[in-house]
Amino acid sequence: MSRQDEVCAWLRDRGTETVAHPGGTLYAHLRRVQDLLGEFGHGEDVRLAGLTHAAYGTDGFDLTLLDPTDREPLRALVGVDAERLVHLYGACAEARRLLAGSP
Repeated sequence: MSRQDEVCAWLRDRGTETVAHPGGTLYAHLRRVQDLLGEFGHGEDVRLAGLTHAAYGTDGFDLTLLDPTDREPLRALVGVDAERLVHLYGACAEARRLLAGSP
């Protein structure tokens, strides 16, 4: 099984296929992001980061798949470089929430 297949199975196990998201489900959105990054010519780390970018939560979408203080599970799944991108993305979303005064 490829790393991408493992990540997709992990996302499905967390119910992303049942979470409504504009344009369908969260799972479908994550796959579209991954595909678009591939079309832009990005490598596997960036594509895996795109596939899991919602793991620690995102701005405007109040759902987390993992505790952002426990980064090892995602690192083990997608690799250190991809996880760093996901963590940075989640941290930016959290900073925007704090600056806006949202809990």
